[in-house]
Amino acid sequence: MLVPMSKVNIVGHRLSLDATLTALHRGKRVQVIDVNDDSGVRLPPLTVDDRQLRTTEDLRYLRARLDALLRLLPEMEKEHPGQPVPEVDFDVLRAEVDEAGPEIEALLGELDGLRRESETLPKHLETLGRLLPLLPDMTGLEGYETTALLVDARHATILGELNAHLTTELEGNFEMVSDRVDSRTIGAVVIYPRHASQLVLGRLGHEQVSRVRLPGQYEAMPFRQAMVAMESRRVELPAAIETAEDAVTDFVRAHPHWAGGRRAVAARLEQLSAIRSLGATPHTFVLSGWVPTEELADLRDDLQREVGREVVVHEADIESDEEPPVLLRNPRPVRPYESLVKLLQIPRYGTLDPATLMLIFLPLFFGMMLGDVVYGAIIVLGAWLLRRRLGTVGFAHDLDRVLMLSGVWTVIWGFVYGEFLGDLGNRLFGFEPLWINREEAIEPLLLFALAVGAVHITLGLVLGVWQAYQVKDRRKLGERIGMLLALIALFAITGVAAGMLPDQFMTPAIAGVIVGLVLLIAAGGVMGLLLGPLEVMGTIGNVLSYLRIAAIGLASVYLARVANELGFAAPVWLGIIVATLFHALNLVLGVFSPTIQALRLHYVEFFGKFYESGGKAFRPFGGDEKDPLRPTYQR
Repeated sequence: MLVPMSKVNIVGHRLSLDATLTALHRGKRVQVIDVNDDSGVRLPPLTVDDRQLRTTEDLRYLRARLDALLRLLPEMEKEHPGQPVPEVDFDVLRAEVDEAGPEIEALLGELDGLRRESETLPKHLETLGRLLPLLPDMTGLEGYETTALLVDARHATILGELNAHLTTELEGNFEMVSDRVDSRTIGAVVIYPRHASQLVLGRLGHEQVSRVRLPGQYEAMPFRQAMVAMESRRVELPAAIETAEDAVTDFVRAHPHWAGGRRAVAARLEQLSAIRSLGATPHTFVLSGWVPTEELADLRDDLQREVGREVVVHEADIESDEEPPVLLRNPRPVRPYESLVKLLQIPRYGTLDPATLMLIFLPLFFGMMLGDVVYGAIIVLGAWLLRRRLGTVGFAHDLDRVLMLSGVWTVIWGFVYGEFLGDLGNRLFGFEPLWINREEAIEPLLLFALAVGAVHITLGLVLGVWQAYQVKDRRKLGERIGMLLALIALFAITGVAAGMLPDQFMTPAIAGVIVGLVLLIAAGGVMGLLLGPLEVMGTIGNVLSYLRIAAIGLASVYLARVANELGFAAPVWLGIIVATLFHALNLVLGVFSPTIQALRLHYVEFFGKFYESGGKAFRPFGGDEKDPLRPTYQR
């Protein structure tokens, strides 16, 4: 349901401004209205002085530093989910960040370097291990250097070209040894005089071969010595990483309040930014805002307790051109369906919240379409298992709860239709329907779907008439009464034609159609002559659209029958596999398609008769700004 809203003006002395903003931010009851947008408050906006500007800049810089540090330390943020904003001395927090920030950055840099070394060192060792058999004994060779190369086997001719160039340029004073180190790579080692290093390295760059480079601390060592050192380092690294991780953990434990400090900084910045939205006189401030009517007394009590009599809360009149924000507050079973409503837009203030109607009808339609005991039980079990992983909030959790109730209705309709993995229950142990066998009674099934559609659309029109009356929209009121009258009259004509109603109903029914059309035409003005009959035809089409309930259900029944027929036709083990695969496919389709079609019947056919979207969500001062799927809040 939509919570009634009141408009308030909070008036106080400027000396109590900070205390008032702090109390309002903590209470999360008021959505602030910018004084420039409020026609009811004709005051200039409150100006921000130099001291507040400097404070704002300092706090923004502090928040940026805390954000950077907390991103490096995500475990620190996880300790404080949903906790209230603590009392923080910003000067102390700033000094602590200035002193301890470089320390943790150095610790994290060291840990990151050790982890990168742990990842790259085995790769260098593997490369050296492949080249080691090619390395000659360098004992007795003074003044020579060694360079190792790796070449793609497809380009092995590069080594021949390199050998020819070095033979000319060094007059044969070098040695090159090469061999295949694996199926795709050839390794080579070049030994040359140290004074010719620049020439050789330049030639290697020109030939575009891959030179084996060791990490900086090993680059000056001979390869065999470097390999021994790297092996030793690889053994030492786990202990070094553990020591660095312990140092970071100790730091986090020593500064557990940084995440709370960040929230306090953000809260203070929000309070400072709200100053520009307030009106002012030389000595007072005026804050205009929206508050849930049922919480108006609590708001007064909060301010009286935390600020005192220096602040007064006055309930103001709502101007004709003002539209209050929307706060949805429903019982727990209904809340998941709020998310489905918000996929369109939240309703306008003063109109109907259709979430409860979706709770009633959407799982019902889903179950009518799928209607199988085993399929429904699997859906319920799957939703129950997913619930533990999805937490207790968020859109995915809401969908999980919707799916669970839909699975329950699928089980119920499975008993109604007598379906247990299609006709498998009937084949194995004589499972019979409580009411109708969908495979055999297609015509009653189609008529039942039409009856459901007629009831649903009629309910939507009745709600539309009530809502138009509530908001005093005469045009929509006449239009919806005309449509409702014409539709009921057409139902009566159909009943007489089918022999379900006496012939005496025909004349009043025809009169009802005529009166309904007249009301539609009158509501539409000049274009009503064309649009009125088209609206009636469109509504009839809406009712016929509910035939999809029967059609999708029949498709599921026949696919289940195919699965069972193939299963019985094949050998036992193969039949079980084939039937399982087909039933699994049918279940996947049975979850996806009924969900989409049930939503469509609500969004297109049902909501179009009464739903008024376009409301603006209630966003209280101090509330969560990072929850796009739940812009409203629950108490």
